[in-house]
Amino acid sequence: MDKLNRIHSIDVIRGFAILGIAFANVLPLSTPILYDSFPSSLWTSNHDRLIEKLLFILAEGNFYSLFAMLFGFSFIIFMERSAAKGNNPYILFSKRQFILLGIGILHALFIWYGDILIVYALFGFLLLPLYKAPKWIISLMIAIVLLPNVVILYNLIGYNYDPAEYLDYNYIVSVKMNYQSGGTVGFLQNLYDWLNTYQPGNLPYLYMSIFPMFLIGALIAKRKSILMNVTKKHYIFWVVFGLMGLTIKLLPVVKPDSLLYLQSAESIGNPLMSLFYGLSILLILDKLKGSLSLIGNIGRTSMSNYLLQNIIGFFIFKVFHLYGTLPPSNLIIISCIVAMFQIWLSYIWLLLFKQGPIESVWRRLTYLGCSK
Repeated sequence: MDKLNRIHSIDVIRGFAILGIAFANVLPLSTPILYDSFPSSLWTSNHDRLIEKLLFILAEGNFYSLFAMLFGFSFIIFMERSAAKGNNPYILFSKRQFILLGIGILHALFIWYGDILIVYALFGFLLLPLYKAPKWIISLMIAIVLLPNVVILYNLIGYNYDPAEYLDYNYIVSVKMNYQSGGTVGFLQNLYDWLNTYQPGNLPYLYMSIFPMFLIGALIAKRKSILMNVTKKHYIFWVVFGLMGLTIKLLPVVKPDSLLYLQSAESIGNPLMSLFYGLSILLILDKLKGSLSLIGNIGRTSMSNYLLQNIIGFFIFKVFHLYGTLPPSNLIIISCIVAMFQIWLSYIWLLLFKQGPIESVWRRLTYLGCSK
């Protein structure tokens, strides 16, 4: 692949991740699964339970891991380009992260508690000391950050639990009513859900799931040959990552009362599936000699599309009082419609503008005061 195609490949992978997030987020956007079990107690039909399981295997957590990897990749590219223009990359990236933090706070408070931008903004600062680090240091960091997961998984061997013991059905009903009520009640429920999701005790687990993917992306950016030339090794890793990822994600579906399998799916299955998806796009692009530009458009406007997905969900499920009323079979249809709408909208937008609206504002604020 030439330079143009390599950049295009990253856009396509990022676009694929954003479209996948539309399916991964549809359940938490529309139902109180934050307080539910897996499998969910909210649906009883076989086809709805099947869709929930498929979303768990193919979407939940996988695309956020892929997006995190792309964030780490973009960090290195941003720093290199900033330095090439004569700017201080450390200062510019820090400004960029503070702006991202502000966007994330607004999104989390007023749209959806499941915002990931705040976490990306805060953990992103930890990448700064690694900008000029050699590849072996980053590889070592990946192993160090992942090591606690091994200890956690070891301690969960043989530990089973009954999901029903942790459910409060009355509270699940009250959450549904609060979001359907909207207004101040809905706002306070969203705030409580955000504080519950990102409470201090959860931050180490978030760090162990997100930061290694940052590092993998940064490592790939420092070894761009991985993207330049598709070899037999790509196919071998594609098969290995795919088989291992699918197997590990299947385990909690087969035995949902195992905390070991649930934690393995999150800490190992999600990253493997994200690498499998990323390699899938590279291999497809290599066979097609480029193309997939419609998905690449989503990647070029990824921040705008991520926020747009959740804004659409906010209106459908909360403004129109449909929260907690639609089964997965209907939610999948909504996700497909949203994805097709975003593909069309991104295509039209980029015919008129060079960047997405949020990307444009983000860039202008980042470079505000810079002479280059």
